[in-house]
Amino acid sequence: MSEEEILVEIKKVLIEEFEVEEEVVKREASFYDELGLDSLDAIDLIVTMNNVFDIDVDNKEIENTKTIQQLIDVVKNNLK
Repeated sequence: MSEEEILVEIKKVLIEEFEVEEEVVKREASFYDELGLDSLDAIDLIVTMNNVFDIDVDNKEIENTKTIQQLIDVVKNNLK
């Protein structure tokens, strides 16, 4: 799966599940600053990513994930 395909799925989840405006969903966007997510949203996002991509992301990997690009990288590194 390419980074672009991963981005499309992440964007879909952010828009549908977290009501984020499409125009702010960019690779460099911060979950907390630009997207307005809080720590509980971030946990929900990770659980959703695990389900959408059939991966099992370790909590330590997620602790430093603050942007969409970092999330793309985490997903990409955990794909089977």
